Amino acid sequence: MDALSEEEIINKIKQRDTFTATVDGGGFTLKIEKYEPALCAAIHNGGNLRKELSDNCLLSQSERYYEEDPYTGTFIAQQAITLIGNDSRYEYDLNRNTDESVYETAWGKEVWKTPLTEAAIATSKAKHAQFYRIVSAIVEALAEDFGQCIVYDNHSYNYRRHERTDLPVLNLGTTSVKSDSWRPIIDSWLKALQAMQVEGVKITAAENDIFYGKGYLAGHCHGLYDNVLVLATEFKKVFMNELTGEADPVVLASMQKVYNETVKQHIADCAQ
Repeated sequence: MDALSEEEIINKIKQRDTFTATVDGGGFTLKIEKYEPALCAAIHNGGNLRKELSDNCLLSQSERYYEEDPYTGTFIAQQAITLIGNDSRYEYDLNRNTDESVYETAWGKEVWKTPLTEAAIATSKAKHAQFYRIVSAIVEALAEDFGQCIVYDNHSYNYRRHERTDLPVLNLGTTSVKSDSWRPIIDSWLKALQAMQVEGVKITAAENDIFYGKGYLAGHCHGLYDNVLVLATEFKKVFMNELTGEADPVVLASMQKVYNETVKQHIADCAQ
């Protein structure tokens, strides 16, 4: 796979080239097989932590993995345009704004043996800012070509920490959506999620039940663009043991297949 600079990636987008590339430094991988009015993202999919940070981290790889979103990249792998985060959210959290993207503590735990240097923090924040320049380049190109762009923003969540036993398998967060004009697309996406049939698990889907779509990818796009809709979709980790990290091979394989098909059909329906 090619490694390209930010400038090279943006130039390819401007020229409407098709390509697959990882940005220099490895932070994310962008695939564009064809141009269509949809970007599929899995920004917490990765677990990479550069050496200066891993040597200084109090948390084990398994502890970090618990709070990451493994497999979310596979749920969109068949889509035409995918943006997959490769770095751990413990390096910089892409669902927070740049200034707040580097943790000192996370989920009640201290993260670093010694406080990060200003240089280390600056490196992480620069990678975060770079990611969002690429996001803007993509959605602006798609909105220019098609009039609008839908961003399928995919995450997963740990559910055993919650007292509720009725948490939805899929949660759609929409509170940062500014215009009611998006309601037909939101409703059709929720209906498509509810219709999914996944082997080994009964699918339930709800809107703004446990998460509300207040992450920074949604905030960035909704704050800057009236013609971009972010569908912030959270998977309950029913496809894996969230405590051990072990995947459920039956549920995972079915979820990968069915969700990819659901996204592809929804993109096609919205393009009509």
